[in-house]
Amino acid sequence: CFPLCRPGPALPLFSDTTPEFTQIRTAIANQGILLGQHDTLFKTISENSQMLLNQVQLLTNQVSALTTQVNAAPPVQGIQTAPSPTPPVFPALPAQIREPFVPAPERYDGNMGTCGDFLTQCSLVFEQQPLTYASERSRIAYLINSTSGSARSWGSAVWESQSDVCNSYVAFTTEMRKVFDHPVRGKEAAKRLFSLRQGSRSVAEMAVEFRTLAAVSGWNDEALQGVFINALSETLKDELVSHDESPTLDNLISLTIRLDNRIRERRRERSVSSKQPACRQPTPPRPFPTEKAESSRVHTRSAEPEAMEVGRARLSSEERARRIQARVCLYCGEAGHFVPSCPVRPGKGPAHH
Repeated sequence: CFPLCRPGPALPLFSDTTPEFTQIRTAIANQGILLGQHDTLFKTISENSQMLLNQVQLLTNQVSALTTQVNAAPPVQGIQTAPSPTPPVFPALPAQIREPFVPAPERYDGNMGTCGDFLTQCSLVFEQQPLTYASERSRIAYLINSTSGSARSWGSAVWESQSDVCNSYVAFTTEMRKVFDHPVRGKEAAKRLFSLRQGSRSVAEMAVEFRTLAAVSGWNDEALQGVFINALSETLKDELVSHDESPTLDNLISLTIRLDNRIRERRRERSVSSKQPACRQPTPPRPFPTEKAESSRVHTRSAEPEAMEVGRARLSSEERARRIQARVCLYCGEAGHFVPSCPVRPGKGPAHH
């Protein structure tokens, strides 16, 4: 008869909700991610090794071609050369392929309306440089380093917490969109279109904002044409009256941009011409002064005290008034001449002419 087998101690059973099972599942997932990263790294190393081998083969072919040319040259008289061994010929291999240079995107500061644009620029970098950013975490690190302000604070906090989203670029960008990706769409875009005005801007500058809002408004082409015309200045509205209606929004925007440029250029020309100095008219010759005009000029100048020579006193107000009334010289008191032609005034009389 067979001996009775005693049952051993029962193995513990793990449920899907026990902490032990959760830890084991997380560890297996992390190991899978680590194996995937190692596999990617191994592929990168293999590709680099193959590129180095290609370069070595290419250099070998070039050396072989040079050796063949030297051997084919005619020998110099009096000098005998020994035949060189024929080197092995290797097939030509392609040159090394380098990843293209892609400029870094503009730093994202947490603006609610530009999160999608920032993530699109990052995806273009990863698409053009797959070897540089082969792992998920390297892409997430590049994304965080390209942010600033509130976006940098949020990304740094998530990275330091070592959340599960830090192991998947898709999961990380999904969480980032939940926080920051709230662009203007639908009714909000329609309200902004209604309130949009050209103001002092050019039509080309206004058209950029208009097209951005129109792309997410959901309106048809005819409605957008009416809103665009309503946003123009009164001057351009008057100019459009003399033109036929545009069949499409693109034609309308192109027409108004051309008209606006012409109006602004004409204003500039008028501004430049108004600043140029006007031509001066020739000054008419001064008439010869008459005796009456000369007397009036002398009387006007005599209103101020007349400086006398050394030894002469200044005229009193009564004496000056008497000489003016008597129409005599204010300097010497004689009749027949005035101060400018006084014969006794130093340097002013006829003797000095």
